[in-house]
Amino acid sequence: MEVSHEVWAREAIRQQLCNYGRGVDRRDRDLLRSVWHEDGTLDYSMPGVTTPDQLIDLLWSTDEKTDVWLHPLTAISIEVQGDRAASEAYVSARSYRSTSKTHVRENLIHARYLDGWSYRNGRWAIDHRVAITDIRITRDIEGEVWRSQGRPDKSDPSYAVFTALREGRPFG
Repeated sequence: MEVSHEVWAREAIRQQLCNYGRGVDRRDRDLLRSVWHEDGTLDYSMPGVTTPDQLIDLLWSTDEKTDVWLHPLTAISIEVQGDRAASEAYVSARSYRSTSKTHVRENLIHARYLDGWSYRNGRWAIDHRVAITDIRITRDIEGEVWRSQGRPDKSDPSYAVFTALREGRPFG
């Protein structure tokens, strides 16, 4: 069965959207940067932040204050026309920082990513992103950050699963 250009493009774009969240959550600068074309731009309504590199520098400057980042995406709409596409994706971006052994500060942002895409140099990537924040909530809650399994970097077990696949090794 042959996969249509539009179906293939939608899946490539959906994967790039996931790469954005994973890049932030795992603090994988290279993966995060790869979501944009080299000349890609963005508008997050933050003064002085108009390029992916500026956004990454800003996100990484908060690293020592943040224990966990989570960027699940929902309601992804993608329209493809040839080598160009547009998408809207809803995100509930969360960050957690321990404030004591039994409490954490949660920052929750419900937003939408409005992206203009193009297929260049053999890959789909963002030309321009507009991030629309619908609501931001900050609250202190009971809870604790668990460091026994997940990691906020490339030592996270998820990297071992993908490496095993690429190297043809058994999982686990």
